[in-house]
Amino acid sequence: MSGFPRTEWLEAARFGLFIHFGLYSIPAGVWNGQRMGRNDYAEWIRMQHNWPTPGGIPRAEYDTLLAQFNPTGFDADAWMREAHAAGMRYFVITAKHHDGFALWDSKVSAYNVVCATPFRRDLLGELVAAARKHGLKCGFYYSHWLDWDHPGGGFPPWPESPGDYPITQPTQAAYETYWTEKCLPQVRELLVNYQPDILWFDSWGNGYKPFVTQDRLDRLIRLVRLTQPRCLINSRIGTEQGVDYLSMGDNEFPRKGFDRPWESSGTLNHSWSYHRLDFKWKPTRQLLRNLVDNTSRGGNYQINVGPTGEGVFQPAAIRRLREIGAWMAANGEAIHGTRPAPYPEPGWGRLTQKRTAEGSSRLYALVYDPQPGVVISVVGPTTLPARAWVLETGETLAVTPAPDGGFEMILPGQLPDDNILAIGMEQGGPHVY
Repeated sequence: MSGFPRTEWLEAARFGLFIHFGLYSIPAGVWNGQRMGRNDYAEWIRMQHNWPTPGGIPRAEYDTLLAQFNPTGFDADAWMREAHAAGMRYFVITAKHHDGFALWDSKVSAYNVVCATPFRRDLLGELVAAARKHGLKCGFYYSHWLDWDHPGGGFPPWPESPGDYPITQPTQAAYETYWTEKCLPQVRELLVNYQPDILWFDSWGNGYKPFVTQDRLDRLIRLVRLTQPRCLINSRIGTEQGVDYLSMGDNEFPRKGFDRPWESSGTLNHSWSYHRLDFKWKPTRQLLRNLVDNTSRGGNYQINVGPTGEGVFQPAAIRRLREIGAWMAANGEAIHGTRPAPYPEPGWGRLTQKRTAEGSSRLYALVYDPQPGVVISVVGPTTLPARAWVLETGETLAVTPAPDGGFEMILPGQLPDDNILAIGMEQGGPHVY
């Protein structure tokens, strides 16, 4: 793929599931009848409730959620079945988000699902077992910079946006205590107990820099490399040096690729965790195009689902995952294991390519808004395909040299898909010129 052996599986996968789940899934964006403010990300409710009034939810009040956390609808196998059926090849879940609550039986901090809630089950352990059963790689989001449980953990870097109230941050000595007493030991627990394939760290802007120093980054990265050498690290740890792949900003989709592995993470609606008043659902059409765009530019796409406080996926999320899965069942070979094609990006859609297990070279045309009988041109190739066919139906398409180089194809008179039509082309035919 890109020449980075550790990330070969990630680049071949192209598509994964992101999950935000925790105590914040219970209030789901609403506290005492009041909708949270600021960015409306429900996982931030402890700090953003009643914004811009300072203070958020007091710690003791927020921790009443511990006694309520009992997601009896949680079924790790059901979650991983949905991911697998959608064509996803890996998952990442918020093992610990900014509130500091852990979804495993941490011996480092009792602020966790087993010790502090009536649920008393190791969610991570169940998910890892289910994921491996369904052939999915496993990843954990770990909030290394912000932690609102430990007295030395970082707080939101406010003021950051208009209206933000200022927050007093811990001293460097207190933060170092958090780093050595909680952050590093919990990351070690995750690495030793679950052997994850990815550790997904999170930082943004400049607010993390006074705390996530180069020395602390070096210690954290070294811990991962020595404990679980094959585990991937993303760039939102706070540096692009010494990590395995680049993570874009929230819902950020670049117009061109990079010279190393990269990904976009995006939401199905607006909030990352479940928000009971968030109805901004993206259509499947948009989600599929995000996947195709990123794949054609050498990137991955990680779609986020926020399960409810009961531990189930919302019907709107399931519908979108299954609609994507139906398209992937017919056309996934144009996504999985592919890389960018070395030709100009066409105006009618996108191109990907791969070398098959049998050793042949295939080019894929992913046509946006196809029209029956329309002629499309592929600019750049110097040979005609040996054959071209619609992936979903197997219908053979006529291919002829284009007047200005490359070749042309006539789309079918009866289209199986009016959103994205996927066409396979076996390369190795006669020269165009």
